[in-house]
Amino acid sequence: MLAGIKQNKIASAYLLHGEEPYYLRQVEQALITSVVPVEDRDMNLIIFESDPQREELINTIETIPFLGEKNLIIVRNTGLFSAGRKASGSEVQDKTDAATERLIKLFGNMPAYSHVVFITPDKPDKRRKIFKALEKNGVVLEAAPLKGKELRSWLTERLAELKIKMVPDAQEHLLAAVSMMPQVSLDFVNNELEKVLLYTAGKSRITLQDLLQILSTVPEVSVFAMVEALSQRQTSQALALLREQLTAGEHPLRILVLLARQVRQLWQVKDLIQKGRGSREVADFFKVPGFIGEKLVKQSRSFNEGKLKAALLSLAAADQDLKASRSGPVALEKIIIELCE
Repeated sequence: MLAGIKQNKIASAYLLHGEEPYYLRQVEQALITSVVPVEDRDMNLIIFESDPQREELINTIETIPFLGEKNLIIVRNTGLFSAGRKASGSEVQDKTDAATERLIKLFGNMPAYSHVVFITPDKPDKRRKIFKALEKNGVVLEAAPLKGKELRSWLTERLAELKIKMVPDAQEHLLAAVSMMPQVSLDFVNNELEKVLLYTAGKSRITLQDLLQILSTVPEVSVFAMVEALSQRQTSQALALLREQLTAGEHPLRILVLLARQVRQLWQVKDLIQKGRGSREVADFFKVPGFIGEKLVKQSRSFNEGKLKAALLSLAAADQDLKASRSGPVALEKIIIELCE
């Protein structure tokens, strides 16, 4: 879609939906750049942060642009295409008022001087008349969250765009930490890459040490590094990473949740290995790249089941104590020390 927009292949209407805001913003910005020159944006770029009244939207689309050649109307957080009420069984009650019917007809006969873009994180109901009308006469794009396995190619492309040269072990560490997140956020990864670019200005290559220093306050990256230190019995390094998080203002409960998730995964890996599964099957189970599966298998071998079980029980108890204000970060330090023994 981005390539088509750059070639000035612009549709009259768009519905951009999905849970990855990074992609939604990229397409929105590309359309703004292509459709409305900078000098015309005060008058001809109209942005609604929620659905306006149908009549107002129709009038805006039909209004001839002032001075400039085209209007671009963007409706963020739209609910126009969300699921209708169910009448009976799987049948959808899709009653539309006169203004909505006019809007549906307008999608099939858009003025050449107007483009409209609807944006929502929600999944649209493809059975509704208004969705079918826009899909027939415009473009629908779903921006789904990136999967761990797809992150490497995205990272390679983004590093090239930012002109960042990162040594292989630094790339592997970043991929490993991000791939273990419950859901990969490209906004998060992109922000961290821009931070890396800012803090290493003038350096020809980004090393693993640079990356660890810059991202030490990011909980997901820090906890992944902490577990790596635990698996190598590097108690002082693991405790130092914990203290950096706390000094940066991260709440102990947030760190506890991330640590518990990592410990639970290692226990699951041990169970998979006992059932005869290898690193490839482990990677498939967690939906992560193959090298992450290998790293998880390697880390899991540093702990026996008894130690992992005891750690989870201790983390559960610490969770209750922290929520009841009966304990502080020292409870996490104790669990880390026990895992390293």
